Amino acid sequence: MLKKKWVKVGIVFLAILLIIDVLGSFYFYDLAIKREKKDFLQENDDLVVSREAMDVFVSGGWHEWVDNQEFEYWEIQSFDDLRLQGYYLEAEEPTNKTVVFAHGYLGRARDMGIFGEYYYKELGYNILSVDLRGHGQSQGDYIGFGWHSRLDMVDWINRLLEKQGEDTEIILHGISMGAATVLMTSGEELPKNVKAIVADSPYTSVYDLFDYQMGRMFKLPSFRSRY
Repeated sequence: MLKKKWVKVGIVFLAILLIIDVLGSFYFYDLAIKREKKDFLQENDDLVVSREAMDVFVSGGWHEWVDNQEFEYWEIQSFDDLRLQGYYLEAEEPTNKTVVFAHGYLGRARDMGIFGEYYYKELGYNILSVDLRGHGQSQGDYIGFGWHSRLDMVDWINRLLEKQGEDTEIILHGISMGAATVLMTSGEELPKNVKAIVADSPYTSVYDLFDYQMGRMFKLPSFRSRY
């Protein structure tokens, strides 16, 4: 009789743990992955930068430069039927060199104008800056942290080859999540036209990223994000 009682207690305890785990999964999905405003990024110590860097990003002259350019609107269909948006700017002088930009978490193609102005003015490159899936004008209900976008980047590369021909030389340049995206893209079978990859501040893995944030924000042990 006592044994049956403990079995029932154990079952109830496991059921409660399962419910907590499921509810927690939905909560953390909405917190970090679902496409929506992320309030937890406000007052986040990990995002603190120097006043000079913030001034450049918020009110630097590159904003005016972006506004004054006549970007072509490009669109591709992803492997899972999402409409993805890109913005192409042809160099002032004919060239076969193009940089493809990938922005960071919750960013958009426009943000990469902070680097695009230099590539355009100083290096004479064509520019293709894309809204990653789940961001900007591209479709997508969730943020994949680069894993699905790596295949989208391959499609953007192929779109460039269609327009510019087989002698095109391409640089992939990403920042933060975009940096992780271009590194993941490098693991795919890419054409020889991709000559270089610039990865500015990527994460080692999404597991490591989530482990760190779960510990910092919620004091949870690292194994929690590996479920």
